[in-house]
Amino acid sequence: MIGATDKAVLQFSGGKDSLACLYLLRPHWKRLTVAWVNTGAAYPETVALMDRVRAMVPDFLEVKSDQPSNIAKYGPPADIVPVPNSPEGRALTQSDAEPIQSHLQCCNANVWWPMQCAMQERGATLIIRGQKLADGRKSAVRSGEVRDGVRYWFPLEDWTEDDVRAYLIEQRVELPAHYAYTKTSLDCWSCTAYTDENAGRIKYMRDYQPELWAKWKPNMQRILRASNAQLAQMSAALGGE
Repeated sequence: MIGATDKAVLQFSGGKDSLACLYLLRPHWKRLTVAWVNTGAAYPETVALMDRVRAMVPDFLEVKSDQPSNIAKYGPPADIVPVPNSPEGRALTQSDAEPIQSHLQCCNANVWWPMQCAMQERGATLIIRGQKLADGRKSAVRSGEVRDGVRYWFPLEDWTEDDVRAYLIEQRVELPAHYAYTKTSLDCWSCTAYTDENAGRIKYMRDYQPELWAKWKPNMQRILRASNAQLAQMSAALGGE
């Protein structure tokens, strides 16, 4: 699937799916760039994994963004954002409401857009990801599609979670410890969104990185305060129903 003239990039998060892709593509490592977005809020475990991968592959690209500064300006990411606390609401009312942003805004600013810019700078013609059809969250792009002159290849597209785990066992790749708590990668330790799937990750952080958990907790409390205040106003508008 990697053509003779392709400038191929594996977008690598360090999760089990991207790990499976990495080892599946071992015969092509000499022609492959492995790219990771370091948001400045990576878990120490993730940084250590990336150091190991950097030493393994010929071409490792670390794309840097600054999620801590982004959160300081726009607030922590949330699944529910009361309008008065949003960047738009704060600008409109000139209020001093605590800032909160959509997790989509946060991910775009700190992960998706920096990676996209890096791909353009590299002149990538083939982008490889560990995306599966079985994933709950996934891009609308499908394996084999060409968009803006870039071809996308998802080698695991038809794999299941069990397929990925079985392959990693076969390759003698040890799963990171956090997979005993959750099915997802660690990503940013300061993430206060994706609460439908992040309970296990937060428990892992509390158990293994209590200093980070102590920094994470106040931002989640901020979101809860603002959300509860907005919900109380909505309930009052209904006459307390």
